[in-house]
Amino acid sequence: MNQDNDKKRRDEKLPQAPESAGKEIGGEALPVTNYWANVVRLFFKNKMAVVGLVMMIIIIFMCCAAPLFTKYDPVADMEYYNVKQPPGGDHWLGTDHVGRDVWSRLLYGGRTSVLTGVLVALFAGVIGVTVGLVAGYFGGVIDAVLMRFTDIMLSFPFMILAIAIMAALGSSQRNIVISLAVTSWPGFARLTRSQVLTIKNSEYVESAKVAGFKNARIIFKHVLPNCMGTFIIQLTLTIGGAILSAAGLAYLGMSPNIAEPEWGAMLNDGKPYLQTHAYLTTIPGIAISITVLAINWIGDGLRDAFDPKMRK
Repeated sequence: MNQDNDKKRRDEKLPQAPESAGKEIGGEALPVTNYWANVVRLFFKNKMAVVGLVMMIIIIFMCCAAPLFTKYDPVADMEYYNVKQPPGGDHWLGTDHVGRDVWSRLLYGGRTSVLTGVLVALFAGVIGVTVGLVAGYFGGVIDAVLMRFTDIMLSFPFMILAIAIMAALGSSQRNIVISLAVTSWPGFARLTRSQVLTIKNSEYVESAKVAGFKNARIIFKHVLPNCMGTFIIQLTLTIGGAILSAAGLAYLGMSPNIAEPEWGAMLNDGKPYLQTHAYLTTIPGIAISITVLAINWIGDGLRDAFDPKMRK
C-alpha cells in the first residue's frame, strides 16, 4: 500500500502533457488538415483557377438548364422569313441561314460539346493510365512493348488519325468520342509511366512487396493513389483539347447530324457567310474559346495545388 501511495505522489509531481499536445507549436494552434484539404486550399488561393471554376459552373448550368434561358427550339423553330437576322430584338444573337435562333443553338450545343470533351478525357484516361501503370510497374519486356506501341501512336498526326478513324467508323457522336479517345490516351500513358517509375522504388512499396502483398493490391492501393494528382491535371486539360478537336471534326463536316446543335457544326454552318454575317462563326468560336480558357485555368490551378513545391 505504501509503495502505491509513493508512486501516486511521484506521478502528481510530474508535469502533465497539455490536451492540445501535438496540435500547438509555440502557443499557436496548428490546423488539422489532410492531403486533399491542402490541395483544395491551395486551389482556391489561385484567383484565376477560381474564376475558371466559376465560369465553368455558369456554362454548365446554363447549358443544362437551357429551356429556362430560351423559348426557341434549336432545331424545329425555323423562321424562313427571318434568316440571317443580326443580333438584337427577339433573337439576342440573331438567326442562322435557315432562321434558327443562334442563342438557343449555342446553349443546347454546349451540352454536346462539353459532354463530348468529358467522355473523351475519361475514356482516354482509363486506357492511358492502365497502360502506364502496367508498363511502369512491371518493366522489362512488357514496358518495352507497351511503350513502343505508345510511341507509334504518338508518331501519327493527331487530327489525321482521328479523321481516318472517323472515315472508317462513320459519322456519329459515339465515333467522335472513340476516335478522339484513341488518339488521346498515349499522353496519359507516358505521364503515368514516369510517375510509376518513381513511386515503385519508394520504401512503402518495397515494404508492401516484402510483406507479400499481391501486385494488384500494391498497384491499386499504393501506386495508383499517388498518381491521382497528375491524372486529374491531365484529365482536366484533355477536356479542353477534346472540345477543340471535336469542334474541328464537326467543322470539317464530320458532324453526325448537321441539324443538331453543336459548336463545331455551328462554325461549319456559318463558314459560307463569314464575310457578310460574321456573327454566325464568331459567336460559337467565342463560346469554344471561353470554355477552353476556363478549363485551362482550372488545370493550371490544379497543377499548382498538387505540386509539392507550392506547399509551405
